[in-house]
Amino acid sequence: MRRRARLGVWLCALALAACNDGALRAEGTLEVPALTYADADPWTRGGSAVPPPGPAGRLLVTNSLDDSVSLLDMDGLGTPGWGELARVPVGLNPVELEGPHHTAVSPAGDYYYVGISNYVPGGGSGPHGAHGTGTADGYCLKLSAKDNRLVASARVDRNPGDVIVSADGRTLYQTHFDLLRIADVARQGGPEEDMVARLAILDAETMAVKARVKVCPAPHAVRLSADERTAYVACWSDEVAVVDLAAEGMPVTRVKVASGSGTATNPRHQPYALTVSPTTGDVWVSSLASKQVQVLEPGTRTMNPERTVYLRGAPMFGAFTRDGRTLYLPYQQEDAVAVIDAATSTVSRTVPLSQAGCLNVHQFMLTPDERHGLAVCEGDHIGPGTLHVVDLAEGTVVSTVQMGLFPDSVSLLRGQP
Repeated sequence: MRRRARLGVWLCALALAACNDGALRAEGTLEVPALTYADADPWTRGGSAVPPPGPAGRLLVTNSLDDSVSLLDMDGLGTPGWGELARVPVGLNPVELEGPHHTAVSPAGDYYYVGISNYVPGGGSGPHGAHGTGTADGYCLKLSAKDNRLVASARVDRNPGDVIVSADGRTLYQTHFDLLRIADVARQGGPEEDMVARLAILDAETMAVKARVKVCPAPHAVRLSADERTAYVACWSDEVAVVDLAAEGMPVTRVKVASGSGTATNPRHQPYALTVSPTTGDVWVSSLASKQVQVLEPGTRTMNPERTVYLRGAPMFGAFTRDGRTLYLPYQQEDAVAVIDAATSTVSRTVPLSQAGCLNVHQFMLTPDERHGLAVCEGDHIGPGTLHVVDLAEGTVVSTVQMGLFPDSVSLLRGQP
């Protein structure tokens, strides 16, 4: 009897039920609290011993397959011996690969923000492996530029894609490249509207989510207009979503990138990245499948097919010169940078990167003086990726630095005076 009583108590505990005279009796409804993934005392809270950025600033490169950020000081960029200063861990769980994906930096240079996509387990193919097929919610992390300490985190939707910050540093915009939602809805025979994912808008100081706006199926790149009243989002469904941020309810207009475009389940173009002209506000859309760069003109909110640029590989994230005349756009397969004359939509020259060891170029960024370009290359997703410094006048790679596994973004953290 004593043994049976003990067994009854044990079973009661497992079942989370009340026990009355050795019998199991359920009382009320079992309430399961919302999952909280973030640790109240995360492993990265202590920061690092790396000195803060100097006056010239510091480069940040996210290594999505080893949960780290590579730090490279701008001082001495491209000179012999220049390279990685440190590689610091980033994430919320030290035993789980979480897939840090893209960074945004505060204008003041005091913080940077990293999206945690939680997509790594299981592998995959394509420009981001299994990116877009994660089943767990993602996070947006806020880290101190001074010591790389985790300051705060915000839980967002599944499969975070791109993250950017407003010019005043107060607002973050986080997309969600949720390809899994498209697959799930299609399998159930649901409509495309049910495949739409959201744009999260966060308070950069508190990391509180201020709004969530349904934009389109699998939104990835997001960029703002010069007055920041409009957000442009690249959508896997062969569309650009135009979000009126200043209007009540933040209405969204979806524009197909070309005539005869496909759908979310059968896209013919697959818009993935965006580059906005600093002078005209034109939105240059990088489409992976069609290998085209299409132009949305903000005045009419329509695509201009006569300005389409055709490349020999999938275009990715590019950069404009300050005068808006030249667009440096990297593309894969050949792993090169197309130098595009924005006025004529023609490729004036091509800068090869593959001979320098670049595989799967992902982003190209200009240095503040526009003398050099920085190309981050994913590699083969098994071994280290690379960062290349390009002399823009000569069109040659002058420095190559090994990064971590699967680097997918580079950004500049401006230094403190």
